[in-house]
Amino acid sequence: MLVVALSACSSDSSDDDNSDPITFMPSLTLSVDLASSQQVPAVDSMSKASATIEYDENLMQFRAKLDVSEIDDFSAAHIHQGYVGENGAVAFMFEASDTAGIYQIEATNLEQTAISEMLDGGWYINVHTTEYPNGEVRGQVLTDDVKLMTFNLTGTQEVPAVDTDGMGYGYATYNMTSRELDLKVKAMGVDDASAAHIHAGRIGANGDVVIALVQGENVTEWMTPDNAVLDVSTATELMSGGHYVNLHSTSVPSGELRGQIITDNMALVTFKLDGEQEVPAVTTSAKGDGYALVNTDDYALELKVVTSGVADATAAHIHTGRVGNNGGVLAGLEQDTNDANVWMAPTGTMLTAEIFTELVSGGHYINVHTPANASGEIRGQILTSNFKLLTFPLEGSQQVPAVTTSAMGSGYGLINQNNNMLELKVVTSGLTDITAAHIHQGLLGVNGDVVIALEQDSGDMNNFMAPENTQLEQAILDTLLAEGHYVNVHTATHAGGEIRGQILP
Repeated sequence: MLVVALSACSSDSSDDDNSDPITFMPSLTLSVDLASSQQVPAVDSMSKASATIEYDENLMQFRAKLDVSEIDDFSAAHIHQGYVGENGAVAFMFEASDTAGIYQIEATNLEQTAISEMLDGGWYINVHTTEYPNGEVRGQVLTDDVKLMTFNLTGTQEVPAVDTDGMGYGYATYNMTSRELDLKVKAMGVDDASAAHIHAGRIGANGDVVIALVQGENVTEWMTPDNAVLDVSTATELMSGGHYVNLHSTSVPSGELRGQIITDNMALVTFKLDGEQEVPAVTTSAKGDGYALVNTDDYALELKVVTSGVADATAAHIHTGRVGNNGGVLAGLEQDTNDANVWMAPTGTMLTAEIFTELVSGGHYINVHTPANASGEIRGQILTSNFKLLTFPLEGSQQVPAVTTSAMGSGYGLINQNNNMLELKVVTSGLTDITAAHIHQGLLGVNGDVVIALEQDSGDMNNFMAPENTQLEQAILDTLLAEGHYVNVHTATHAGGEIRGQILP
């Protein structure tokens, strides 16, 4: 990081008090988009802001304007010194303008070291709020020939997926003129990291090492070595989502955390496949991991499913249907000719804007069919990271006291953690005299009060669902995620409840 001496001077300064003010004439204009994903570490916020920085090379001055009109609890904004993936000191403060939501820095003199740093990508804008005092949205100040990428590292992106509490954030810039890649990764919850690399490989596939990363002074940080240069073909593949970072640990030598390096026009989804998601649920040890990537500029879809225990699968499809519901086929998947356990969307698969909107709202699933379970043995709802999926059995043995019955049921829940909206459906069998069904508060083995009355499906009296647009208070959601609620199905024979299912995250 350059140490710069900065001076804030009026743009009309002159050695001659009688001369006319010199007009600021921008020779370079930089547009900056601010997002929470650029924060170090990234924060969970949907807020956005935008800024413009203008530079007059003749006067060696810059000025800036920042639009925070969509941020409710704005408290301050600054330009900081710092390259992508690192935090730095405040260099300039934005001041309020005459327009609400618009902040500015008036024309200010710069020394050459500061100009070089700005043009080299060494500045960022940080917007602070009351909820995020360290910064809610951030935007790296970059010239047009520099591309920015931010990405998450998770165990679910590993192939096959890894169950870990660790996570990480990745930040990268690629300069198309110098061909230099600057990438940093910050990991959390992986205390025994042993190595990290950039690999060639698209979602759902493993590939060879391209660049070995260097561990920072902070052992949780990894970065590209100095002067890491990519050739044109490698850079083109990188920009299309064709590379990933893999963080290896002594616990998981093949890789505990992985992050596909993607630009901000790409939406990445990972999801599980199992028999419990089938409607009705299927008892099987088979399972799978799903990976999807959508280019939101043209809605091109890449999707891959890696299964185990269903080598005899006869077909796999993307279906339209929400959790707990079966639906029609949207697209057939192709089986990998080299591995019968792998299925993928055909090359060139394109979605419409409407289908993409439904997809990211949780409205599609993958179904893998086998000879033993022709209607589907394992299923996986395609869900973005803000959704929490719940599946649970209903049976008489969970009642308090237990009820002897051959009736049973399958429960399916979906929580949007952005707004606490709940979808829940129960599919029962063996009950002929159902009178009601509810969500109750109560831990396993404990009876409790009704929280939500479920509605009976007019098309199938064996099915019940939460009312449309059910939104949970935060306290209720917290209890539910702590396994503190259950579904109870009442019948005329067993008025206190014939089958019950603890809702399990």
